[in-house]
Amino acid sequence: MTEEKEPIKYNRDELNPPDFLNQDFFQKVLQNHENDKALKITKLEIIPGSKPGDHFASIMFKAIIDYTSRGKEVTGRRLVIKTMPVEEGIKRDMLKDSPIFDREIDMYTKVLPEMKRIIESIGDDEEMAAKMIYHSKEPPIIIFEDITKYGYVMHDGLFDFDNTIKIVKKLAKFHAVSFYMNDNKYAHKLDLTQYDTIMTQAMMENFKVFFAGFEYLKEVVDTWPGYEKVSEKLVDLNSKFPARLIEVYKPNPDFNILCHGDFHVKNMMFIKNGDSIEKTMFLDYQISFWGSPAIDLIYVLYAIGDDETRARRGELLSIYHASFCEYLNLLGCLKKPPSLLDLNMDLLKNGAAEILLGICFLPFMAIDFSKMDMDAIVDPTPESMAAMRRMTYADEKIVKILKVVLPELLHKGILY
Repeated sequence: MTEEKEPIKYNRDELNPPDFLNQDFFQKVLQNHENDKALKITKLEIIPGSKPGDHFASIMFKAIIDYTSRGKEVTGRRLVIKTMPVEEGIKRDMLKDSPIFDREIDMYTKVLPEMKRIIESIGDDEEMAAKMIYHSKEPPIIIFEDITKYGYVMHDGLFDFDNTIKIVKKLAKFHAVSFYMNDNKYAHKLDLTQYDTIMTQAMMENFKVFFAGFEYLKEVVDTWPGYEKVSEKLVDLNSKFPARLIEVYKPNPDFNILCHGDFHVKNMMFIKNGDSIEKTMFLDYQISFWGSPAIDLIYVLYAIGDDETRARRGELLSIYHASFCEYLNLLGCLKKPPSLLDLNMDLLKNGAAEILLGICFLPFMAIDFSKMDMDAIVDPTPESMAAMRRMTYADEKIVKILKVVLPELLHKGILY
């Protein structure tokens, strides 16, 4: 009888926190945050901060702290800590020269506070981000309050159309505020166009392990009768795709906003009533950049919404566009927004992002990472990723999805 492996509960590189995350460090952080130099920590526990597959470009921990301050005892205060990988391996090497922490610190110290001020000025109190209480560039650390105390939870799997639309409307607001800010950049003293994409040629080279491997998909597609034309288009994608993907991340001539940039279901938390979303909080602004809204919207179609959502693509884009324009009107934006036709054309022009999300990432959004070999994620060598892709592309649930997605990409002219 074969013994089943126990599902992996935590990422391997989060089992042991770095040495600098100690009691003295957290005591100084809280003393500064609470403006109380006499604050004293009486108990500190650090635990892993995420489940397998929740993220890649950082390691995360939760600190559970008891302390005394101004004669009062505080118990069980929870903080979320994000820092760079410290274990030797490909993951650390891939990220060591990345500007992702500098970018996220900028988002939380400059951009998001200004967004909050703007929306509050028109009577809107919706939160766009969790509260950051500490940041450091060396070593790179960001500490947030733990929003689970307000009832926020992660979500496994993809959402139905109605729940996805709730997320889309908040995304439209986020985009609209950035569009308005850029139209009034001198008044707000913040030029969002300075935030170029971090997806440069060098970064593409570092991360190509995640979007290479079309030959493994082709092996599977070759076994599907009627998919010969799809198979033909997969032959040259490994060589053509990186250059096409770089173009996607450049600003376009007509319609640009501040993209979240990594807008998938694991980069947000929710307050839910049963299966229905009541509130959404966006997380992880590490690769936010000035560019086409098509990028975030393609993420919605493949990394947030389910099969029904993709089937109702036109309706979703129409709702997004109406919400975007409505919020611009509330803000009093004088610049005319692009049309719905412009938006639809922009998604077609940025079709390489659909290949990235629909072929490379979607299968990984639909699998249970706790049952996978997490060494392939923590230390993603070409060999381990190849094995994972072969297994993923052979999964019955993934095959069902890809048999719909691949012909759609072919018929739109995106597979070329």
